[in-house]
Order: sequence, then structure tokens, then C-alpha cells
Amino acid sequence: MTVTTSAPGITAWGPLAEPLHDDAAGPGDPVWKDNSYLSYWDVERRVFGSFHFSTSPNGEGARRARCSLLVDGEQIEIIEQLERGSFTSESLFFGLDGTITVDHPELQAQFVNAPLHAPADFSLHELIPPLVPGKPLQHFQQSCTMRGSIELRGNRTEVDGFGMRDRTWGFRDEAAQWAEYAGLVAVFGQSFLSVMKFLGTDGTLATDGYLIDADGSHHIGDVTFRRTAAAQFLAARFTLDDGREHTCVMRSRDAGFFVPMGAETEGPAFGTYDDFMTLELDGKPGAGFFEQGIVHRVH
Repeated sequence: MTVTTSAPGITAWGPLAEPLHDDAAGPGDPVWKDNSYLSYWDVERRVFGSFHFSTSPNGEGARRARCSLLVDGEQIEIIEQLERGSFTSESLFFGLDGTITVDHPELQAQFVNAPLHAPADFSLHELIPPLVPGKPLQHFQQSCTMRGSIELRGNRTEVDGFGMRDRTWGFRDEAAQWAEYAGLVAVFGQSFLSVMKFLGTDGTLATDGYLIDADGSHHIGDVTFRRTAAAQFLAARFTLDDGREHTCVMRSRDAGFFVPMGAETEGPAFGTYDDFMTLELDGKPGAGFFEQGIVHRVH
């Protein structure tokens, strides 16, 4: 790995391994979603990828498994339907224990992800407004190692990198709850950064995030993003609750993937994109990705 880190005392996935809730909602309720997501990067071997699994007990168009992968410039994306109550599709398997497998005619892969820093609990401040009053979306993120092997169209590559794993469950409708958002996720040696800023449908801007390091979990109260003329990430300046300020800047842009969020529709649709980059946090090297999404209202 190009950046080293450690995992003091963290050996299990905790809330990131929350079981699926297949009886949480019925036909008359808003859509309930159980999501597991993992984006990872191995900068040295030029491997960048995402797994995104979303299932629902009552959202017929909201069950999807996705694998997006770029290996030394060669790209593949696999999108398959999921059954309710399952994170296993025809070719893809996302294990809540930290195992992920792909068995597809063009791609075979086996991964093990292990937790690094403590989990970031985005449920505490209700940055994402509850779709159902009193029942907020549960949302956790955690940095991880990502190790395994890939055989893409006959070419084999070993992977030894880092990533961020995300687990959410609850009532959720992106196009109804958010107008726009942006988030930055990265690992810098002993530090894990995850910060998001949301524009609500009522026009309210709100920030939530954490810088997690050997000294603990530090809440981020505000962030400002700097972008290019094409709205791609250049830098972020954020402030911790104790007043300390930090700056994160992009060094190289290496890969990118669209992120399917909702169901196919002729109405408003939420469009989301991930940019994978090498970065520096106050001069400390690392890597991660910048995700931004916006509701497209013209239809």
C-alpha cells in the first residue's frame, strides 16, 4: 500500500454489519431502503472501484446491485437486480462480514475488507431530514483496508488498498429529501476524513462530518468546497467544532463512476457521480473520492 495506517482495537464491523430489515415497511409506507456501499482505491496498482447494494421490502424499483471497476484504464460495470431481503444478485455478493465476491463472465473477484478507524455516525445530527417524522435514517461510515484479487477479461491483478464502507437503513427518497449534496471521503495514514454538505428541499444548507484519528473522532461543523469551471473538486476547507481549520487539496484525478440512486422515472431524478483522486490533507498524502449529486427536475 502507498499509505500506511493502523486499526487500534477495531476488529469487527459493528453497525456496518447491521442485518437487513425485510419486515420494516409495507405497501402503504414510504420506501424503506437497506443500503451497503463500499468504494475503494489502490493507487499503486491503478485500481478504483465501487460496490453499491440497495434492497427494499416495499420499493419495487429500488433493488439493485452494482459493481463499477477501473483497472489500469480498463473499465467494467455490472448492474443486476436484487431480491428483497438480500445482498446477493446473479453475479455479485456483498457480505456484511467483510467478504465480497464477483462471479461474472467478464470479471471474477474476491475481496476481504477490514475496519480501520472507528465508525462515523451520521445518524446523530439528522443531516438527512427524516422522511417519516421520528424515524430518522440510520447512517454509518467507516474506513477500511481492501485486499483481494481481480481477473478482468483474463487479466489478473492483486489489490491491496483502502476504502470507505457505508451502511444505511430507513425510510428514504433522495429526490424528495435533498435538492443537492456533496461529500468528500479520504484516508490519510492515521486519519479518516468524511464530510458532507446537503441542500435540503426547503433551501437549508447543512454540514456534517468527522475527522477520525489517533486522538479520537472530531466533528466537522462546516465545510466549503472549491471546484473547477466544470464543477469538479479542487479543494475543501473545513472547520472542527473546536475551531481548528484544515485544508484538503486534490493532487490527481484518477477515475470516476456514475452512482444509480433511485428507480427509473419520468419525474425528477437524482444524478450522482464519484471522482476518485489522490489528495493532501494539510500536506499529508492520501487518496479518496468526491461525490456530488443533484436533483434533475427537467423531464
